[in-house]
Amino acid sequence: MILTVKILQTPSKECRIEVTASEPVISVKRMVARELDVPVHLQRLVFKGKTLADGQCLCDYNIGPGTKIHLVVRRPEFDADSLSPACLGRSTALWDKLQEVLHRHYEPGDAEIVLENFKKEFSSSVSSLSWDDIERLALSKMGASNNPSQAGPST
Repeated sequence: MILTVKILQTPSKECRIEVTASEPVISVKRMVARELDVPVHLQRLVFKGKTLADGQCLCDYNIGPGTKIHLVVRRPEFDADSLSPACLGRSTALWDKLQEVLHRHYEPGDAEIVLENFKKEFSSSVSSLSWDDIERLALSKMGASNNPSQAGPST
């Protein structure tokens, strides 16, 4: 089936791609990257107001032939950012532990690839948070720890 992918920020720019209903969203993003020259990690595909998750298939969203999907292009990460994959690659307890777990389940080369992809995805996700999002997260966590009803019985 043929889908139309339209960039929202550039109304005249769109492409048509041939896919199957069982096509994973990440594969669609790769096709869009080739057609529109937008890196996969900067893409957010939207259909009927819902962001399409990379791990899902088109059929999970009832996307059929002739459907138009919108592409929101994220702003690139700012350089020299402490969340860049290069900075995230430095040894930390989190990455060391994650690497240890991955090595138990994957071949060494595959574990490194999975870890690098995770770091990139993490970097992209965190860098797309606004200050309001960070404040809401912090307040919700502080509220949970300051709420005596959730802290358990006091001694």
